Amino acid sequence: MAFKSNLNVLKAELLKADQRAIELRSSRKGFTDVLALFINQPLPADVQLEKPTVELPAINNDIQRPELKFYTTQENLLNGQYKLIDSRNKPKASAFLQSGYGRPGLNFLKNDFAFFYTTGLRFNWNFGGLYTTKNDKQLIDINKKMIAVQKETFLLNTNTALQQQQAEVDKLKLLIEKDNEIIDLRIKVKEAAKAQLENSVITANDYLREVNAEDQARQSLITHQVQLLQAQINYQTISGKQ
Repeated sequence: MAFKSNLNVLKAELLKADQRAIELRSSRKGFTDVLALFINQPLPADVQLEKPTVELPAINNDIQRPELKFYTTQENLLNGQYKLIDSRNKPKASAFLQSGYGRPGLNFLKNDFAFFYTTGLRFNWNFGGLYTTKNDKQLIDINKKMIAVQKETFLLNTNTALQQQQAEVDKLKLLIEKDNEIIDLRIKVKEAAKAQLENSVITANDYLREVNAEDQARQSLITHQVQLLQAQINYQTISGKQ
């Protein structure tokens, strides 16, 4: 009777495992169909997906975010305006040449057709801009300081986020190491429980408890592996390298 009872318990758990397998296959097919829509190409139900490999560089100031290019462009624009003010207030000199052909030429005493030309230098100096030059440059300096502060704040926040994300990566790596150790121990405990079940030392429920404990340990490992991959990708995104 004890043998039949244990056998029925194991059969019931096997049926539950089959149900779980059906649910997982159905969920996988749904996610595969969604992925096929995203990439606009059909995917077989048994498609094998590869887990991406993400290598993280050491934390440094090599941030490649597009915001930095925006700040650099603004700085270059203000520097150009600074030079424009200096150029606008400088005196300007130019040479000119005018020529023509007509009657009379430059000599009005002769009523004949003749070529003629005039040359000279032209000198201009706009004094009006000199009164506002100082204020214009001060305004540009203020804008440059504001941009520098914004850039510095952005870099500080980004480096802070990178530090936090790096700490998350390190934590998950340690958790994965412990998961592997736990799985090794759970396998040994399960094998011992299997031998005890075969010798009628424990019941089927006791054995299944150890089987489920090993399964939970493996699920925890997979969860931490996915979280690690997500943390690594987040690190690359924050640094602007992905």
